[in-house]
Amino acid sequence: MKRIFALLSILGILHSCSKEKEVVEYPYQMTFDAIEPASEMRFFIGGTELDPNYNQQTVQGFLDRLYSEKTNTGYTSYWSRFVEQDPEWFADSYFTFEGKDIIKYSGLSEIGDISRIGDATVLKSSATNKVSDDPIVKSDLFKYGIDINSNGTYNIQFIVHNRERALEVSRLYYKLVRYDESGNRTQLSFGTISNEFNESFIKTLTERDTLAIKEYRLIYSSK
Repeated sequence: MKRIFALLSILGILHSCSKEKEVVEYPYQMTFDAIEPASEMRFFIGGTELDPNYNQQTVQGFLDRLYSEKTNTGYTSYWSRFVEQDPEWFADSYFTFEGKDIIKYSGLSEIGDISRIGDATVLKSSATNKVSDDPIVKSDLFKYGIDINSNGTYNIQFIVHNRERALEVSRLYYKLVRYDESGNRTQLSFGTISNEFNESFIKTLTERDTLAIKEYRLIYSSK
């Protein structure tokens, strides 16, 4: 029983503080409630953060900008325009607790590893993606490091924070464009991920590099 309550404490599922013991009945689910912004959109050129109130046209122009690259067969377009996070995207997602150490996300991927880092808990899923499809995961853009497997994949993970009777899952939007000294684009990365922004990454931006980020929290609770 102590192991059960230890695990639940790590995951941030806070039960009543009364002296009466509560009985945990499995299985149960934590289903999606809402998505809440954790920050406004932040915009950097080089190592300088611009105030969006005075640079609205510059910021919006970057967020709306589309990119294309010439290939052997023509051009490849990257539809990198920013789209605000829609709660409907997560409406059917949930965490299922089938036992004291058996956790699944939306019935598809099982949580294979749980670790505590500071005030957050990292839940590493059994589901993987190819690093070659998402090379940004090798960078230090993210506050919580992502392990790279020997077969060229990485495990999808969830960053969870404490909230009474709920899970609060971090989500980060990012758009990063980097250039060399001659002004040639060397990197284009954009998307969303369950992680947070690593503030020290700002120091790695060169004079021509451009970065936009916005952080969210997904709220899951038991009904």
